Amino acid sequence: MYQIKAGTFLLLAMGCFPYITSAEIIYESGSLGLTGITMAELSSQTISSINANNFVFAGARFQIDQATKTTRIGGHFVAEQGGATFFGAVVSLSDEADFPDTADLSSSDVLGVAQLIIPDSSDEVFGNLSLTLQTGWYAVVFGSGLFETSGRGAVLENGLDINSPSYIGWEINVPDTGWFNLHEIGDFENHHFVVEGAIIPEPATTVLLGTCGVLLLLKRRRAV
Repeated sequence: MYQIKAGTFLLLAMGCFPYITSAEIIYESGSLGLTGITMAELSSQTISSINANNFVFAGARFQIDQATKTTRIGGHFVAEQGGATFFGAVVSLSDEADFPDTADLSSSDVLGVAQLIIPDSSDEVFGNLSLTLQTGWYAVVFGSGLFETSGRGAVLENGLDINSPSYIGWEINVPDTGWFNLHEIGDFENHHFVVEGAIIPEPATTVLLGTCGVLLLLKRRRAV
């Protein structure tokens, strides 16, 4: 009769439940450009940017083709004063042309929100956000004035776009919900927005790994 010790049960349990691979970039709208840029330098218009505050939000749509667990969201930002707070939100979309349902992101399509602390010298900044995303379309958006944030700053435009990203924005003076495609009002490109996380393996893969683990453990026990 085979005897399986307590430690073995842990290994079996690991094989019977979905596991998550190591964290990686799930979505990246563009590469990270030169950091260390101040708002004063942006004011001279030698480097392009888009405002991020309580009057203007910016973000990008992205597609998930396999169940994913997010860990954090972020991008390349700068604030007027160091230590300013921005929010980042992940929103569920119905398709590649959809927008968030509400201006204040209070609707049920908003799946989760993170808070980011933005420096006064531009840098890649992240906020932790753990979500399980199924296959479909989403948006990641950043701004201020909601979710207990109050910072004023900008999103840099000094990277290089990756695979024709679909950028969206929100402005307080735009009719209806205020959301629009950024390309409709100008040459807005080369933003660096990032969603990090890990793919959740398909159930069949999990079962296979669990079965292999059981067989290996039993074989080892019989050899003893």
